[in-house]
Amino acid sequence: MKPKTVKYLAVVVLLAPVVVLASWIATETMVQETAGEEFCGSCHTMAPMVASYNADIHGGSHPQGVRAKCTQCHIPDDNVVTYILAKARFGIHDAWAQMTYDLDAIDWQAKRAHRELYVFDSACLGCHKDLEQATMAQPAAFVAHRPYFLGETQMKCVSCHPNVGHEYLSRYLPDPKIGDQP
Repeated sequence: MKPKTVKYLAVVVLLAPVVVLASWIATETMVQETAGEEFCGSCHTMAPMVASYNADIHGGSHPQGVRAKCTQCHIPDDNVVTYILAKARFGIHDAWAQMTYDLDAIDWQAKRAHRELYVFDSACLGCHKDLEQATMAQPAAFVAHRPYFLGETQMKCVSCHPNVGHEYLSRYLPDPKIGDQP
């Protein structure tokens, strides 16, 4: 090998880990900084969702101060690749919507009927990982969750728990028939 090639190779070998580490840190920082209600609520259309989240046990009203981040529920967390791709897809969609949609015409009440499309069970089961064992010890709870844990239903957690994460959301949403309320 030529001395120039060896030097070039040595520089690449030494710099590659630094570039990889810096990229990883930058990506992790970006993911964390765009995960919570501070970032998500920066769009005015999300104000009702942030207000109801702050009133919910999963948000601001938990007695021990535990707070789920927006992305914990609204981005699938099956693995890192799925998470990053979904975060990018949803983020691009939301940015596009902010720039091109008539945001005042969105019927958020109607969108709630499709909550299974944008709330993921991986989040529920991530925090409530002992639910299956706990429900087996409590017959009433087990009967309610049995079809889910046995894979006998296609229902999602939010199918039975429609207000989870956003208690009283309807109180905060504008009525599409009369527009924004004060």
